[in-house]
Amino acid sequence: MSHPSAPPAPPVRSASRSGPVLIVPDRRRGRGALPPWWLVLVDAALVVGLGVLCAWPLGQAWAGQRWLVAVVVGLVLGVAVAWAGARWRLGPWLTALAAAAGYLAVGSAVAVPDRTRNGFVPTADSLHDLVVGLVQSWRESLTLPVPVAETGVVLIVPLVTGLAGGLAAGVLLWRSRWPGLAGVVLALVLVLSSAFGDITAQAALTRGLAGAAVALVWLRWRSLRQVRARWGRRVLATLVVVGVAGGAATGLGALADPEANRVVLRDHVDPPFDPHDYPSPLAKFRAYKKEPLRTEESLFSVDGLESGTLVRLAVMDTYDGIVWNVSGGPDAVHDSGTFRRMRNDPDAAARATVRAEITVTGYTGVWVPSVGETLSMTPLKDGRTDGAAAAELVINRETGTVAQIGGVESGTTFEVEAIEPAPLVEEEIAVLAADHAVSLPTPAIVPEELVERVKRWQAEDGFAGGDGGPLAQFLRDAFREHGFYSDGIDDDVPAGHGASRLAELAKTPTPVGDAEQYAAAMALIGQRMGLPIRVVMGFKVPPGGGDVRGENISAWTEVKLDGAGWVPFDPTPPEDKKLRRPNDDPNEDPQPQVLQPPRVPGEPKEASDNLQQGDGKRKELDVLAVLGTILGIAFDVAKVALLLSPLWGVLLFKFLRRRRRRRAGDTTQRLTGAWRELADRTRDLGVRPAPGSTRRESAYAVAERYDAVPVVTLAHTADRHVYGDGEPTPEEARAYWSDVDTALRRIRKATPWWRRIVARFSLASVPWRAGLARIRGSVARRARGLGRRLAGLGPVRRLRAAGRRLTGRLRR
Repeated sequence: MSHPSAPPAPPVRSASRSGPVLIVPDRRRGRGALPPWWLVLVDAALVVGLGVLCAWPLGQAWAGQRWLVAVVVGLVLGVAVAWAGARWRLGPWLTALAAAAGYLAVGSAVAVPDRTRNGFVPTADSLHDLVVGLVQSWRESLTLPVPVAETGVVLIVPLVTGLAGGLAAGVLLWRSRWPGLAGVVLALVLVLSSAFGDITAQAALTRGLAGAAVALVWLRWRSLRQVRARWGRRVLATLVVVGVAGGAATGLGALADPEANRVVLRDHVDPPFDPHDYPSPLAKFRAYKKEPLRTEESLFSVDGLESGTLVRLAVMDTYDGIVWNVSGGPDAVHDSGTFRRMRNDPDAAARATVRAEITVTGYTGVWVPSVGETLSMTPLKDGRTDGAAAAELVINRETGTVAQIGGVESGTTFEVEAIEPAPLVEEEIAVLAADHAVSLPTPAIVPEELVERVKRWQAEDGFAGGDGGPLAQFLRDAFREHGFYSDGIDDDVPAGHGASRLAELAKTPTPVGDAEQYAAAMALIGQRMGLPIRVVMGFKVPPGGGDVRGENISAWTEVKLDGAGWVPFDPTPPEDKKLRRPNDDPNEDPQPQVLQPPRVPGEPKEASDNLQQGDGKRKELDVLAVLGTILGIAFDVAKVALLLSPLWGVLLFKFLRRRRRRRAGDTTQRLTGAWRELADRTRDLGVRPAPGSTRRESAYAVAERYDAVPVVTLAHTADRHVYGDGEPTPEEARAYWSDVDTALRRIRKATPWWRRIVARFSLASVPWRAGLARIRGSVARRARGLGRRLAGLGPVRRLRAAGRRLTGRLRR
């Protein structure tokens, strides 16, 4: 039986301030139906256009124009999926599935084209990057130096931003009762893009006002499109409101600090590359002098460099009393430069005087060998450009130091184009003045023994005084003439270049050391005397080129001279100038303790370690096989066991322990509690210092595994506060806790995910054995006391007393 159709609804008249209006109902649309095709096109065009305008801050952080392509493709894809979902009445899960399929279909060509076939056909590698990049790309886009390159997975951020924004706006426009919320979605796209952008933004106020005006007019017209009214007056009123708001915003912006920058997320994350996170390169100098690095193992090979060419590894211009270290971190002085992404000079081919290839073989570390003023550096792997490695290359243009985030990989070849300065003769250097326009960090400690020794040399050698080139020549020649060479292999000359080691070098009648001590001492006293001087560590290309080994390691100083730039000075005496000691010295050759074999203990240990690793792999495979067979049966049991597991008590204990340490009333206990928290967390991660180790010994044990974390510095700081004069202030304790938290975050980043989960429930730092011993002792004492009391009673009274105690306990 058919029902009669309802009569058409008559027009409804209403009154408004602008006169009578006529509201005409739309008889063609049912509930949930799409709007007319022309309105869909208008909505789609405005969503894409306003979405691009809102996502424009990303252009300040991304290099090139591919980020814009990713945003546009994402917006178009999101709008298309939203239209398809409204057209065929798809549910939320099917709509999300369609969006995921579209993302995987077009994402390879847009976000990771270098992992596709022919630039657009998806492959297994590109799909893997798309899935993993949904999590990793957000972090990498914030931690990589600006401008972010177009390699890797960082382009997933603009693609997903556009896709999510277009999809949400389209669904709200065509499938909800609140289409005006599409403007809120576009505003969220603006907020997200600004947060992931850079601190600088061009014409931000103009773009914001233009987007707000267009969005208000569009959404207002869309919501009242069926009302026949004077739209010219309504549009004009909307523009007037936007204009007044824009004028107020412009006025407030003019009154604000013109040099102030926006706050973005990358300001609140760890810096992408801080050289202070790594040990001083000069501290490893003596390790290159030992086998197998000395003569057996090749560190890297060079092609295109002449014999004797200085290959720079790192430049150090800051001294803290313990080591010379690389500057360029977030707190570095301006003239020390900062590390930025390596961007090859487009004119490198015309300007370069040196073209070489450096192939890494046995060398490890973050510092990349370079030559002169590096104009371009291209990493190659298997004959092809390694885009991932190129994205992680950073350079400090002020010092010329090149680093690779995460460290260089064996087999990588670096194609280098650089400008090598022309060498100067001694007569030219003698007339050059120092370039005092350079400002370098002031050394923390200068040993008085070194100052007195240089003053005696000035008096003995008749140095008439001077600055710049003459002073640098005098210091170089004084160390070379009065010092002797020893690499510490055949004698007991200590390594290092701390203040105590340099004081020992200066106070002895015959200074003995190697390039590490002489370069450090010359740079330190040179800065004390006002020279713009720094330490450089690197290698000298051996005769005939080819392989560079540890025996080619060297360290020298560089002085900034007016008109000549940074000029190298080598203060190390010749290697054949050795100190001859008398044969009748009773301490010369007893060596009764030569029982400690230099490498015998290490070899079995390494072999046992390898054996343990192999056994661990076999056990892991066995466990996985067993789990695969019993997974279905043990699933329910595992859920109950997880809920009732005492491991939650371990988490609670660690939480309360950290809270007690951080809220200790005494500031010294609060500061040492931070160190104990760091030691306990590393113990949970598998670091096992020797029993009774000091803080420094424990720190060295941690540094062997996590060399990128300054744990040794934290140990020194704790010892200085604990054994120094006075009590630490609450601000110092709070700052130390902050440093410990930063170190723990970096340790977690360097630890596999599964190891971090195991460490959270580890009992290594929980004194459960001591707790069980205390409980056992308490129970034993109570039992003995009860036995003594019962022993004084007769048999009947003893049984009655035991019965009364039992009855009382049952009642309680």
